[in-house]
Amino acid sequence: MSSADRASGESGPGFIPWKSFGKAEAAQNFIISKKVFGDLTAVADVLVIIATAISAKWIYIGTILGTPAEMEPYAIIGVFAALLAQIFLRRQSVYEFDNLRWFKGQVRRILVALSLAALVVVAVGYLLKISETYSRGWFLLWMAMATAGVVGMHYLAARLLRLWISQGRFVRRVALFGDAKIAMQMIPRLEETDDAVAVVGVFDESAGAVSQQIGASGSLSDLISLAQTMPLDEVLIVMPTTTGRHITSVVKQLSILPVDLRFCQSADVFDIHPKGLLSYGGVPVIEMERRPMADWGPIVKAVEDRVLSAACLLVFSPLMLFIALAIKLDSRGPVVFRQKRHGFNHRIITVYKFRTMTVMEDGAKVAQATRDDRRVTRIGRFLRKTSLDELPQLMNVLKGEMSLVGPRPHAIAHNEYYGSLLESYARRHKMKPGITGWAQINGYRGETDTPEKMRKRVEHDLHYIENWSLWFDIKILMLTPFYGFLSRNAF
Repeated sequence: MSSADRASGESGPGFIPWKSFGKAEAAQNFIISKKVFGDLTAVADVLVIIATAISAKWIYIGTILGTPAEMEPYAIIGVFAALLAQIFLRRQSVYEFDNLRWFKGQVRRILVALSLAALVVVAVGYLLKISETYSRGWFLLWMAMATAGVVGMHYLAARLLRLWISQGRFVRRVALFGDAKIAMQMIPRLEETDDAVAVVGVFDESAGAVSQQIGASGSLSDLISLAQTMPLDEVLIVMPTTTGRHITSVVKQLSILPVDLRFCQSADVFDIHPKGLLSYGGVPVIEMERRPMADWGPIVKAVEDRVLSAACLLVFSPLMLFIALAIKLDSRGPVVFRQKRHGFNHRIITVYKFRTMTVMEDGAKVAQATRDDRRVTRIGRFLRKTSLDELPQLMNVLKGEMSLVGPRPHAIAHNEYYGSLLESYARRHKMKPGITGWAQINGYRGETDTPEKMRKRVEHDLHYIENWSLWFDIKILMLTPFYGFLSRNAF
């Protein structure tokens, strides 16, 4: 595709128009994935069944019969029935994305699942000899209300889902790299899949005249630049297996991106460990790399960061005011030091710290702090030793630029230096940088005066990225006061 085509917003065969990337950007910020949507619908069903059990008690027992009765037994049986219904609804595949889209096909599945759940509730009540505790009129009213409520909920879910699909909310943005001719043959296969796929570009390994004629969008470096500036979910490598060594190199270069990385041929000739096997329109696709977080992961991480950072700012605000006053009295200059650093997906962010030095370097050359560094102020030495100089980064977390836990961000000058020394260094940017991290807990902080020290730090950062979970974050946060903040390597 030529630059003129891109400027005009025209698209080649199978391409999403370049001018529609505004909508794609909105979709990238839309963190409800297909799995999350199904899970939220399931939660709504549980709440509907419990709420209708209580409502039916209030209507039938309290209003029609006018008989006083405790709420607790009805709430308990409502919870029991809701959990039973979940088992049968999931057995009917009600929450699968494709089934959620089509309401008419869901009604029969819902009726079957709720009928089975009702039969089990009746059977359990009979066996436990508690069925006489509950009114038959209440039970019938509850079942009618619950069925109507769940069916109505799925009708609304289907309407909402189709609306979001029409807005491109669930479109999977895919870039193809490799042999442009093979890529063009793959596009119809991709469009035949059940998932909504938008091919945002074909990138040829040789940006020659032939590749330009058939619509290639650029080279490997162009693809990496695109992925760092525009929303992208997946890169699909389409190359002959005879180029095994070259593909290994391509995978290593693309592995720095926070995208799913897949290959549509056999990987047995590569020095790469595939993550799994998928199918696109009948074409076997090997999964090479996965995004560190998907589905509920980004939501859980965002809630964790926003809630805990806000709480920490509230708790530590008196201490931060005291530190600001101490810095002002100790030396001239601003209280807060701002420095440009690389954030998620190599995007540049401004990181805040309490000023601890007499100089504020933020350029092509930034000298690392060393033990007994004369640039460090008196109060700065204490702040660095206790890591209290990092407290302003809670604002970065609250803004969504950083996370409480993640690989530590480095000055841009240091990033470029170590990126040229360590092949896997750039993979640290597949997650947001953090105030604390697994490397810091294990003693890898402070000056990295040798490549080996940075290599060990990167190893621990990548271990965290590949094994992230909420519990891993909690473990690191709990260990940070003992192993992260007070460290003999901090100076």
